Amino acid sequence: MITLTLSNGPKVELEARRVARIRHAIPNDRDPKAKTRIDWVEPMLVIELPEFVAEAVKAKLPTLAALTLLDGTPVWFNAESASGPLRLVPSQQVNGALSALLINGKRQYVADTHKEVAAAISAAGGSPLPIPKDSLLSRIIDRLGLSNKAASREKDWD
Repeated sequence: MITLTLSNGPKVELEARRVARIRHAIPNDRDPKAKTRIDWVEPMLVIELPEFVAEAVKAKLPTLAALTLLDGTPVWFNAESASGPLRLVPSQQVNGALSALLINGKRQYVADTHKEVAAAISAAGGSPLPIPKDSLLSRIIDRLGLSNKAASREKDWD
């Protein structure tokens, strides 16, 4: 177990093997004292820096990998339960998104390439999906709008 501090002061225990994702806290988290958001059994906001949390988790969860969010900050995730890289449809290629992956069934957009996503998952002991390729068929599917319907089934991480 890893001991961390909630923004209102109490110490909490984090079970590293259940961590899905770690990132910097953002205004949407609605906790100005929080420095880190940890997604595991339920979202947890703590005052420790995300780099410290990720290092502590990685010591107990060797499948923790890191990629880069669209704002340039790191996101750490359990590569063993991640699925990617995912092909982006044109409507998803915004704000610098070059690829995506599923973490606990939710889509995480990243500023890393498909190859970098696959390499990060593989290096941490996960099983990456094949690198998405742009083909004539994929362009036809995009034009018909069929890929937008399939892609919209997953929820997105913030």
